[in-house]
This record gives sequence, C-alpha cells and structure tokens, in this order.
Amino acid sequence: MGTRLPLRAAVACAAAACGSSGKAGTTITLPGGPSASPKSRTASFGDTYAYPDGLRVTVSQPEKFTPSGTALGHRAGNQAVKLTVALTNGGEKPVDTTGVLVTLESGDKADRAQQVFDSASGVGTPFTGTLEPKGSGKATLAFDVPPGGLGRLNVAVRPGSGQDRETAHWTGPAR
Repeated sequence: MGTRLPLRAAVACAAAACGSSGKAGTTITLPGGPSASPKSRTASFGDTYAYPDGLRVTVSQPEKFTPSGTALGHRAGNQAVKLTVALTNGGEKPVDTTGVLVTLESGDKADRAQQVFDSASGVGTPFTGTLEPKGSGKATLAFDVPPGGLGRLNVAVRPGSGQDRETAHWTGPAR
C-alpha cells in the first residue's frame, strides 16, 4: 500500500455540478492554478483528481456506518458514514502530506459533519509521513451526518497547506 500520510478531518464542498462525465472512476486533471473555477474542481465519488505535480486523489462513495461503543464524535440520532481517501504520488518528488484537510458537509443547509474516530472499527486514523514517488496510501474516515443529510454529501480534500494545490470536491449521496 505504500506510506500512510497525515490527514485531518473536515469537509466542505460547493454544490456545483459534477466536473466530470458523471461516471464514477473518471480521472479529472485540474486546470492550472487558483483561477480555476470551483465547478471544474467538483466531481462524483469514485472520480480521481490529477494535479499538475502528479498527485492523484480519489474519494470513495460514503457508506452508512455504525460506530462501535468506543467511538468518539458520534451523536445519537445522527447517521455515521465512512469513506476512503486514496492518494497516489505520480510525480518525481516526495509529497509532504502534512496539513491534508478533509471535510464533509451534508444536506441542503450544508451542515458541517463532525469526524468520527473509531479505532475499534478501523476508521479515523489519519495519514502520516511523506508519500514517496510512485507511492500510494489510503485512509478510511468517518463523519457524523445529521438527520436528512445523507442524500446530499459534499466532501472536500485540500492536499497540504502552503502548497500550490487547490481544494478538490466530490458530491453525491451516501450508499
């Protein structure tokens, strides 16, 4: 699997239309720089964003998840969902993953979801370290979604603070 990377939790996304063909599994190459529109950085779950430096990010479709009794961040009455964030370094230089930020908002009001940490279920462990060239890593994260929010989830991934990579967004319902 490669080196695991640091990943913080959170999720924000524009409710823009899918920037891909709408079929999961599509690779989307981001247009250059900060002038790219938010719509061009929004895709369906399962799509992969390819950054100019070779970093590729994929977010799986969130699935309903029942946290264990020892989980932190889950509130009774909410529905937890889990998803996988996969990073692949297709570039020629190591990628510092410090500051990778993942956030999730749900429902028509874009309610911010709390991250769920549940080591008993193997979710919530962040990436740690550096991703070497040709290396890859995955993290399974969980979030606590308020009632009525499962039909409209918005996940944002910002791959590292202080780096020239724009936030990419994935949208769709939970499974």
